[in-house]
Parts: sequence; C-alpha cells; structure tokens
Amino acid sequence: MNWIKFILWLGGLYTVYYLILIAWDHHRSKRVAENDDIHELSFSEQVDAVSLTPELSSADIASSMYASGGVSLKNMFSLCRDEAVDYIKQVSF
Repeated sequence: MNWIKFILWLGGLYTVYYLILIAWDHHRSKRVAENDDIHELSFSEQVDAVSLTPELSSADIASSMYASGGVSLKNMFSLCRDEAVDYIKQVSF
C-alpha cells in the first residue's frame, strides 16, 4: 500500500464516519420534532414600576462641581501636585 492509497482510504473512512454522524443527528431531530412533550422553562415575575426622582437640592445643582462635571484644569493640576488624586487605571489619549 502506498501513501496515496492510504490517504484515499483514510479520507473515505472519515467521510463515511461524518456522514453517519450527520444522518444520526438528522434522525434524532425528526424524533424530537414528532414528540410534543418539549420541555421548556419560562419564568414570570410581577414587577411594579417605581418613579424615581433625583434627590438633589437647589444648592447641589447651583454648585460649579455639578454643573461642570468636575474641577477646572488649573484646579486639577493643583490637586495632582498635592497628591489628592488617586489613579485607578491608566489614562490613554
């Protein structure tokens, strides 16, 4: 037996093996489709809607921290010099 015959036999055996697997799966899917006892889980939960209102006072809204979303760049550098800023992850630009 030479290499070409060996590879052809091996390829033929793999082809037959996978065709048998495909036929078996197809046969099993028909059997499940005929059976009406398909078990399916479903969950239902009663949820009551709650209206949320922000609990901010007028003093909180009037502050520059709330309106600007943070501190100014000059204040940021002064906070960094004072080591008041904690870096938790790398900053990418």
